[in-house]
Amino acid sequence: YRIETWTLSGLHETNKLGSQFPIGKEEQIKAWQQKDLRAFHEKWYYPGNATLYVVGDLDEEDIIDGIKKVFEPAPARHEPEPGKAFLEPVWGSGSEDPRSLFRRKLGKTRPEQLHNFSLPMIGTYDVFTEAAAFDLAKSEKPWQGPLRIFRNELLEGLQLNFYAKAPVRPLKTLEDIRHLVAVRILIGVLQFRIVSRYSSNHAPVQIDHSDSFREGCAVTSVTVNADPRDWRNALACVVQEVRAICDYGITESEMNRYMDAMLKDVEKGVAENDTVPSEDHLNFIMTSDVFDHVVMHPEQSHVAFQRVAPTVTMEQVHVTAKWMLGFLGYYGKAAAPPTTAVVVCTPTQVFQEHDNTWAPFQITEAEINDLLLSVPDKSKEEALNQVDVPDSLLKLQLHKLIGDNPIDKMTAWRACSRKVDDATGIVQLMLPNGAKVNYANTTNESQGSMRFLVPGGRSADTPDELSAAMVGIRTISESGAVSTFSREQIELFAVSNLMSVHLDLNLEFSYIDANFSMTDNGLVAVLELLHLLFQEPRWELPAFVRAQQAYKAQAYAVQKSLEQSTMDRLMRIMYDDGRVSEPRVEDLNKLTLAKVRKAVCGQLRPQDLEINLVGDFEGKSAQKKAGVEGGLSTGKHHEDADGEAEVFEIPAAARERRLRELDEALWKYLGSCPPTNVEQSNFNRAPQICRGPEMPPESRWRTAHLEDSDERAVANIGGGAPNRWGNGDIYHAECMKARNFTWDAPGSEMKDHPLYPSMCLLAMREVVNTRLFSTVRDSLGLSYDCSFELSMFDRLEAGWYSCTVSAHPSRIQEAVEAAKGVLQGVRKRPISEFELSTARRTLMRRHETDLQSNEYWISLLTHLQYDNPKDISCVRDIDMMLQRLTWRDVQNAYLTLLTDADQLFVSVSTAGPGTSYVSGGAAPASVSTNAPVPKQLLEVD
Repeated sequence: YRIETWTLSGLHETNKLGSQFPIGKEEQIKAWQQKDLRAFHEKWYYPGNATLYVVGDLDEEDIIDGIKKVFEPAPARHEPEPGKAFLEPVWGSGSEDPRSLFRRKLGKTRPEQLHNFSLPMIGTYDVFTEAAAFDLAKSEKPWQGPLRIFRNELLEGLQLNFYAKAPVRPLKTLEDIRHLVAVRILIGVLQFRIVSRYSSNHAPVQIDHSDSFREGCAVTSVTVNADPRDWRNALACVVQEVRAICDYGITESEMNRYMDAMLKDVEKGVAENDTVPSEDHLNFIMTSDVFDHVVMHPEQSHVAFQRVAPTVTMEQVHVTAKWMLGFLGYYGKAAAPPTTAVVVCTPTQVFQEHDNTWAPFQITEAEINDLLLSVPDKSKEEALNQVDVPDSLLKLQLHKLIGDNPIDKMTAWRACSRKVDDATGIVQLMLPNGAKVNYANTTNESQGSMRFLVPGGRSADTPDELSAAMVGIRTISESGAVSTFSREQIELFAVSNLMSVHLDLNLEFSYIDANFSMTDNGLVAVLELLHLLFQEPRWELPAFVRAQQAYKAQAYAVQKSLEQSTMDRLMRIMYDDGRVSEPRVEDLNKLTLAKVRKAVCGQLRPQDLEINLVGDFEGKSAQKKAGVEGGLSTGKHHEDADGEAEVFEIPAAARERRLRELDEALWKYLGSCPPTNVEQSNFNRAPQICRGPEMPPESRWRTAHLEDSDERAVANIGGGAPNRWGNGDIYHAECMKARNFTWDAPGSEMKDHPLYPSMCLLAMREVVNTRLFSTVRDSLGLSYDCSFELSMFDRLEAGWYSCTVSAHPSRIQEAVEAAKGVLQGVRKRPISEFELSTARRTLMRRHETDLQSNEYWISLLTHLQYDNPKDISCVRDIDMMLQRLTWRDVQNAYLTLLTDADQLFVSVSTAGPGTSYVSGGAAPASVSTNAPVPKQLLEVD
C-alpha cells in the first residue's frame, strides 16, 4: 500500500488523486462527527446521483418491475431544475471534464481533476509549448517530466516506474479497434524482447497501456524491479529495447505470431462468455460506460477484430510505438513527449554478504537522468534479430519413443487401464511407466488446465541441504531451456501455442501447472514440452546462481516485512525444523548445482507422477452458437417464461473419438517417458511440532520491533492441528490419546465417510473466523483485520493452525489476548446450530462458485490415486456432507486443536520509531534494517 501511495502521488501530482487515497488520513477520520457523515451522505448518496447496473440470468420485465418497486417510491432530492429529477446525458465539451474523461454532466458540481498528459513538447517557429522553451546555447536541456525518489528502510528491492498519461480513446469505430490491436501486439513483442535479454524467465519488468477506471485517463506504464546493486544494467536493458522498437519497429514474424495469439485470445472470450461471472460482466459494462466504449457481445468483438486484423500493418505498429513509448525511448530529446512521472522506490540500505553488514544505499535524480541519456542505441540488425521457432519439439523422436505398431499397443493399454466413474465423469488411467492420470471434462473455460504432481516438496530436504528442492525447481524455471532448444525458442513456442508452464513446490509436493489451448494442437504442444522437461531439462550454472540469489533476496525481504517476519518467527518457535520456515541465507550458501539437481531428480521421477487434467475434451464449447443480441449478454434472454437453456449434445462417436485422441496423446508423450533409476527422495519425514508444556513460557512467545516511519503491529498465534484426514504428528497423537479423542462421533451419520474430518475442520474454521471477526474487531474494536487458517495437509501426518490479528501497537497485546480467548472459548461456548448453518451456506456457495473454474476442479482431482483416504466420493459427496453435518460433529473437530495455554505459540511484531530488536524464544541474531552504520539487534533469551 505504501508503494502504491507513492506511485499514485507521483502519477497524479497535478490533481487531488495524488493525495486523496482510499483509506484516508487517520487524523481526519478521528475528527469526524456524526453530522459530518450525515451531511456527506445527504450530498452524494441519493438515487438521482447514481447509475444502476444489473447483470444476471433474469427476465428483463422482472428486473424493471423490481427496480420500479424499490426506487419509484423514493422522493427526488437535489433536483437540477424544479420538477426535474435528472439531467440528460451530455458528452464532449458539455461533459463534466472533457479534457481528461468523457464523463456525463453531473447534478452537482465536483472538483475538476486535471491531468498532465504526456504530449510532445516541440512546437512551431511561432508557437512553442512552455515545456519546450529551452536554450541550447546556455546548455539547457528539454524538460522530461518530474522525477521523484521515495526511500524506506524496509524495502529490499529497487523499483523504477515510468508513467505517461493520455486522454482515453473510446472504442467506437473499427479504426479505434485497429489502434488497440497495434497496442496489444507492441506490448507483447516488447515484453518478450526484454525477457530474452534478462537470461531468465523471471524478468522483473511489467509493461502496460490501458484505460484506467481509477485514474480517469489512459496510462502507459513501464515498471522495472531491480537489485539495488545492479539497477543501472537493468534499466539500461529496458530503455535500449524500448528505443530499438521505437526506431525500427517489429519483424514480420513477430507481427504474425502476436497477431495470431491475440485473435485466439479474443476467440477464447467468445467460448467463455457463458461461464464468465456476472461480476466480471458488470465491471466490463461499467468501465465501458464511463469511457464511452461501444459495448459489444464477445462474438461481435471477435468479428470486428477479425475484420480489422488484416488492415493492421507493421508500419502502424511502428508509429504506435513512437506515440506510446517515445516518452521513454527518446528520453531527453526535444521531440519526445515528457513523462507524466518517474517514481523511484528505493531502500536506504543493502546487505553485504561478505561482512554481514548493512551498507547505506543512495540513488540520485542526476544518476538516473545521466543513465537515461547515455544508453547506447542498438543497430538495426541487432534490433530485428529473428529467433527460429520450432513447429514441434518431438517430431523427429516419436518413432523412437513409441516403437512399432503404436496403435495396437495404445489400444491394448487403454482397454486394460482406463476406469470411468459414471456419476462424476472422472476418468482414471495408469500409464505404462506407472504415472497416474485423472481427468474431467468441463466447459468452464476455453483453455485446458493440467497439474503434474510428485510427492516430496520441501519435506524431502535433508538437514544439511535445506531448501535444495526449492532452489532446484527454480533453477529449471530460470533456465527455461530443454534439450537442444534455447529459452527464447521455448518462450516463442509457448506464445505461438497459447500455453504457459509454471514450476513450484510446497511442503508436501513438487508440481508443474500448465494451461493450454483446446484448439490448434495445443494439448500436443504442451505435452511435448513437458516430456522434454522430464527427460532433458537443462541444468545450467548461471540459472542456479540466479535462483540462489533470488531466494537470498527473498530471505532479506522477509526480515524487512512486518507480516512475513512475524509468521516466520512463529513457525520457528513452533517447529525446530527449517523445512517449514522461510529459507535462511546460510542454508542457501551451502547449496551447489549438484546438490539441487540431485534433490529435484529424486522427486521428478516419471513413475511417481500424478497427472490431473481439466478441459473441454469432448468439444462441447465448439458446438455452441453464440447468439448476437446487440449488446453484451450473459446468456440467452428469456423469450418466454417456459424457455429452456439450450443444451448441445455431442454425437457419441465424435465424443469417443476426442477422448481416444486425448488418451493416445497422454500415452504417447507422457507414457513414453521411461521410469528413472534415480533413487527416490525420502519424503515421509513429517515435521514435528514442539512440545509446548516442556518449554518455558518465554520460549513460546516472541516479540520483535522494526524501525519504521509508520506505526503498525501484527501478531500470529499458532498451535498443533491434524491434517485433512484427521491425523496429526506424534505429539498431536499423544495429546489426542490423552484426551480420549475419537473421530467416531456418537450419532453422526457421516463419520465413516473419508471426507468427514475435512468437512468438519472446514466448517469449524468458518465458525472460528466469524467469532474472531465479531469479537476482536466488531465488539472490542481491537483489530482492523483478523483471520484463522488451517494447514490441511494431504500427505504428511502433521499440521498447525494460525490466527492473525492486526492492530495499532498500543493495542496489539489486548488483541492477542482477545484472539486467544476466542480460540480457547469454543470449548466453553460450544458451536451453535445457527453458526454451523451460516458456515454451511458459506462453504456451499464457495463450492458452487469454484466449480466454475478449472483450478478448483484440478484440486478436486488431485490425490485421487495417491495412497490416502481420498476417492471419487470425496468429489461427488461434498454437498451431501455439508448438508448432513451437525454442530456436534464440528464441535468434536475443534477438540483436535491444541489450544491449552501451554500449547499456544505467539509471535508479535510492531513497527514504528525506535531501534529494531527481536526478543523471546531462541531468537536468532539479526541486524538492524534502519541504521546509518551496521548495528547488531538486541537479542533477549
